[in-house]
Amino acid sequence: MSQIAEVAAAEHRHFGALVTIRMGEQPVRRLTPNEAGILSRALKAVADGASLEKQIFMSPIASDHEFEALAQPDGVAVKAPGCPDVFLDWIETRALAEALAKLAG
Repeated sequence: MSQIAEVAAAEHRHFGALVTIRMGEQPVRRLTPNEAGILSRALKAVADGASLEKQIFMSPIASDHEFEALAQPDGVAVKAPGCPDVFLDWIETRALAEALAKLAG
């Protein structure tokens, strides 16, 4: 996994098992395992060229913060209001997708 993005398992007293994503100065995003799986597949599809989508957007049910990534020729820029963008090249994007998939179960 990249030093830029940290993915970890967490528990929530109402939602149960969650997956958290920490990136730079951006707020922590909390996803259900199902959401983590969906986001993993979307990131991998864009990174592998199987999807021509330019924007990946998710508003996770257990998080106060959305996940938004804009595809660029050499990776994705992850955005958060009021925070610097975090750029992930394709290798880092695939690593994020793999880490999410592992915790999605």
